[in-house]
Amino acid sequence: MKPIVLHGHERSLTKICYNREGDLLFSAGKDKIPSVWYSVNGERLGSYNGHNGSVWTIDVNWDTTAFVSASADSTVRLWDVQTGR
Repeated sequence: MKPIVLHGHERSLTKICYNREGDLLFSAGKDKIPSVWYSVNGERLGSYNGHNGSVWTIDVNWDTTAFVSASADSTVRLWDVQTGR
């Protein structure tokens, strides 16, 4: 497997996970901003603003329509992958 370099997070990553198909990579980090990337080339597709603390964990649903993130600000957010809401 070819290494993937993710350029965009400003602080260290805390968790990454792939969607079921393996074409998208979701990342959480200490910079408070969950992100989604193409797994083939590491291009960032989007970032999701809303947390006020480090994001410790992230997980994506079966059909890649939504994902959840949990933060040190004591919040858990459910995101729509396409709209970011």
